[in-house]
Amino acid sequence: MPWRRQPAHATELLAHWQALGQALGRDSPAWRTEGRRLILSWAHWPRAYHDTTHLWACLRHWQAVQDQQPDTLQDPHAVALALWYHDAIYWPWSKHNEQRSADWAHRFVLNQKLPATLAETVHQHILDTCHTPGPLAGDAQWVVDIDLAILGQSDTVYRQFERNVRREYFFVRWPRYVAGRSAVLQGFLDRPRIYGTEWFQTRYEVQARSNLAHALHALKDGRLYA
Repeated sequence: MPWRRQPAHATELLAHWQALGQALGRDSPAWRTEGRRLILSWAHWPRAYHDTTHLWACLRHWQAVQDQQPDTLQDPHAVALALWYHDAIYWPWSKHNEQRSADWAHRFVLNQKLPATLAETVHQHILDTCHTPGPLAGDAQWVVDIDLAILGQSDTVYRQFERNVRREYFFVRWPRYVAGRSAVLQGFLDRPRIYGTEWFQTRYEVQARSNLAHALHALKDGRLYA
């Protein structure tokens, strides 16, 4: 069932969504209704990490890039839309979350009579957040790095992240969870670089590798890094 509480950062998120609509010339009742629908979806059970707090963190990273690296993003509105929708649909037991979220975004952008090229770009950005290994170019890399920024946060923040991921996968028995989560963590550690942009790599790569290594060591010891 949905959480019976006000989604975190709802006021800030609605203001951001409205500003995005204004920038695109689409701040209408339908646009604002979509913002509220998105926020409710991001707050839906059983989210513990992939929630409105994560969405707000992503948008703050987007703003930081805008402020500190002006003109770096080729299409900042497409990046913002991709972040808004990238986990709009999220069920931990599903392998189709990114596809369904991307399709939702694509439909809405087209329904708003915005360019088809924008809808297609947003759709692809969201699919890129599947985080399969391999090089990305341009704004796609920024979207992925923003989504992965949590890996390079402080030890305290990262530990809470691991707790929340486990909460989302409550239905997975512990031995299977250890195997699956360990594979994910090792996969990131095995990459030559976790972050593809210099901006994120400089700020978060070292801390991300430390966090991942500690979390993996804890799992090998049969405990959660929390």
